Amino acid sequence: MLLLVLAVFWGLLYAYRAHRRRKGPASFLPAPPSSLTSASPLLFASRSTRITLHNLHLSAQLSSFNDIHLSASARLRRSRWKVLVTSAYDAGSILGAVGMVGSLVLLVWASIQLALSLYDQLYAIPPPHTPALHKRDALPEVALPSNSHQAPLTLIIPGVTTPLSDLPVLLVSLLTTQIIHELGHAVAAALESVSLSSVGLGLTVLLPSAFVAFPSGEVDSLPPRPRLRIISAGAFHNLLFWLALVIFSWARIPSALWPMLGYSDVSLYGRVVVSVDESSPLYGHLPRGAVIYKVGDDTLNTGRRAAERWEALLTDRSSLGEHDPPLGWCAEEAWFAAHNASCCTPSHPAIPTQACFAPSSEPAFERCVDPLPFLDSASTPTHRCMTAIDCGHAQLCVRPRSDQELLALTLHVPSWLRGNGDGTGEDGAERTLVWQGDSTEILRDVSVGDWLPRSHMLPIGLPLLFSQLFTYLQTLTLSLYFFNLLPLPFLDGGQLLDALHSWWSAPSSIRSPTAESVPLSELEGGDGARTGRRPQVDPHAHVRKDLRGVVHVCAGALLGICVVLALANAYLDR
Repeated sequence: MLLLVLAVFWGLLYAYRAHRRRKGPASFLPAPPSSLTSASPLLFASRSTRITLHNLHLSAQLSSFNDIHLSASARLRRSRWKVLVTSAYDAGSILGAVGMVGSLVLLVWASIQLALSLYDQLYAIPPPHTPALHKRDALPEVALPSNSHQAPLTLIIPGVTTPLSDLPVLLVSLLTTQIIHELGHAVAAALESVSLSSVGLGLTVLLPSAFVAFPSGEVDSLPPRPRLRIISAGAFHNLLFWLALVIFSWARIPSALWPMLGYSDVSLYGRVVVSVDESSPLYGHLPRGAVIYKVGDDTLNTGRRAAERWEALLTDRSSLGEHDPPLGWCAEEAWFAAHNASCCTPSHPAIPTQACFAPSSEPAFERCVDPLPFLDSASTPTHRCMTAIDCGHAQLCVRPRSDQELLALTLHVPSWLRGNGDGTGEDGAERTLVWQGDSTEILRDVSVGDWLPRSHMLPIGLPLLFSQLFTYLQTLTLSLYFFNLLPLPFLDGGQLLDALHSWWSAPSSIRSPTAESVPLSELEGGDGARTGRRPQVDPHAHVRKDLRGVVHVCAGALLGICVVLALANAYLDR
């Protein structure tokens, strides 16, 4: 569906461009051969706006913000805070250099870890298993060294590594972090009285982008320190934004905000059902807004947060259950024996309303019964047991066969959700839903949250949406900080490396803190010509230039290796 929408969207844009080109002013002069094969990328143009389309890239450039930037630059020059702000962006230059080195270190480390993780998945040898007889005494737990390596780098691929439903939030987060990044360049340029050519937004296939443009050569003509401030300001803003998000989370501001907006926190004892995938068998049976507080026989109100308990119980029930073996149910022996055993045979097709049960005392005495009366204890109370001794006369202690994937979800339906016409309100407040199948499918198909609205007027998914947006903003703004500082020619890191190289190659008088006030004639050698001084020539300049090229090539190779290894790991983890 997404591919169809994208195809229609881009098809309409290119159709409009072709229509606009045909409607252009006629010319009686012969057209050059190149114009017969190339279409103008222009879609729309006005005095302050220019929209172009080229190679599945839609770009909108605006010059209407130039006057605002010019006015801000004039105010900053006269402001008494200019020295402090300039010092802050000087610190950003230092952090940019540190981040550039850190990004290379992270790439090397990530490449090694991803390669080891891929090797483990491709060539992992299971530990040898030797059959042996053991006493039934409990064996001491022995911690075995693990050879697995957790992949440190996960590419954000909607539908593969992240849910496809997160795509709108992901794109909004990506655009927000880029706007903050470009705002840093614009503010730093205003400090140096560098005018703004245009600001703009772009769209490449599906990915949004933002950019600012300065007059050609104006930034490159600046002395090294101002140039460093402008180049590193974007990444500096991303880092500041990430720190602000960390402080926002550490101060637990959302925990104080949501109760004021009419939401109750259930994170200590349950999970709020926010949405259910329409293709899931649970759709239509698990009401949105219900609070799941029990999974099987295990409640979620333990010492840790219910979110961790919920995920752990559905991921590995065999190791986290409170009872081993699980508790059974007392059933009348005559009633149990009256059922058939057809569903217990491997060749028999599965019956949705039946499951194979067996007594604890006679595992071979299998029968097909409806699991709902046992698992739905709210509607049909039954006595729980470990063995037949716990039951009455002529009763058996039965439980599902070990291969029967049965799971009961006990949930509470809030009062505002009962009797609302969606089929959820005729029963009581407590409900039991029996799931038959792989429990990890529940994790994949059901979105749950921590906050329960007190009224049907409040959107159920708003807190979860905010949480997803907050998480993506944190992840993307820090990723953008390191990614943009990679020393590649098309990124800020490449320009930062060039600026550092220019600063290091310049004479010491130009690298001094007062270099910004050196007259242009002196920098061009005018005074030196009159005084007879010979210009200083750095004998190691060509070596540093070659080293800069090597850094560019190594960074590009490492980035390519990381992307390929991360894609391979994501493919094997599907």
